[in-house]
Amino acid sequence: ERLERAVGLGGNTARRLLATLSATGVFGERNWTRALNLTIEAAKTHDWQALRHLALLVEMAAPGSALSEDLLLRAGLLGDGLSGFAILRRQALTGRTLAPERAFAAWRGGMEKIRHPLAARVAEVTAGQAAVKAPEGHPEFDRIEELLREPPGLAVGAPSAVCDRPYIRRFDKLLSVEECEYIIGLASRLLVPASVIDGSSEQSKRTGERTNSVAVFWPMHQDIVLHAIDLRLAKAAGLPLAHGEMMNVLMYRPGEEYRAHFDFFAPEIAAAERSGQRIRTLLVYLNDDFAGGETHFVTANAKLKGGAGDAILFHNCDGSTGVPDRSALHAGLPVTSGQKWLASKWFREKTFTV
Repeated sequence: ERLERAVGLGGNTARRLLATLSATGVFGERNWTRALNLTIEAAKTHDWQALRHLALLVEMAAPGSALSEDLLLRAGLLGDGLSGFAILRRQALTGRTLAPERAFAAWRGGMEKIRHPLAARVAEVTAGQAAVKAPEGHPEFDRIEELLREPPGLAVGAPSAVCDRPYIRRFDKLLSVEECEYIIGLASRLLVPASVIDGSSEQSKRTGERTNSVAVFWPMHQDIVLHAIDLRLAKAAGLPLAHGEMMNVLMYRPGEEYRAHFDFFAPEIAAAERSGQRIRTLLVYLNDDFAGGETHFVTANAKLKGGAGDAILFHNCDGSTGVPDRSALHAGLPVTSGQKWLASKWFREKTFTV
């Protein structure tokens, strides 16, 4: 009710949050149309986060779209650092001049201030000699509505088989590089030391078995772009979106690891869980500029490492009996140089409830 009142008073923070909660269904049935309308309402008042959200969604719906670039540029010129990073990266990859040098300097300074983990990727990008004009008029909101009537980017290619015991499948380029970098940029602000579930107390604890950092995207930390990505991950996992836990983003520095472990719960813990057992895991590699850090499936003696956007899906339980599969023992091997970023989604046998 407070969010609704804030929206009525013109509050864009409330619009964006209510859009996320409407899309994800926190308050009931998921309502994509309402989420989109709230985001467009915020964007029409020059809210840079809403403009960024629309830009990334349009890119999912129409890759390479000039409209997506226009929206990103508008958001970046209004002061949005994540949009600024995306523009700098596009210029670095394509060589096209997209914004004036004064904007580039401001974005680079902002990224240094917030210690953006990927700032080095755009440190040397310059505007070049071409004259660039800021976008004029209003974005094509009618076109945006047309492109985004349904959540975009849900197409998932067929996976390739890696192993049948444990059951492991690989998806090439499940996410785009831009989507991976966006997730990293959001997650960097939420990182905390990782923990594990204690088998006796069922409480989280720090342990030498797992030395990396983790960011969890709880509903209040999400946006409608992450929701659209979550829909794609659920499709790849072959399970309803509601069965997925919150997205975890894992970051490993040199020497950090997650020693051999199972993702499933002990049967007695799973029986007490309202959401049931963790039956599947989907891992998405968000970058590839690091050494070491392979995902090692011990029983199969398979060491896997994907490019940015590649994913692996594995079953933690037998697909026909539901019994935990002990051949799914796996480890995140120590990183030897660089930083490893990985998105992890666990899926339950029932609807996930906190």
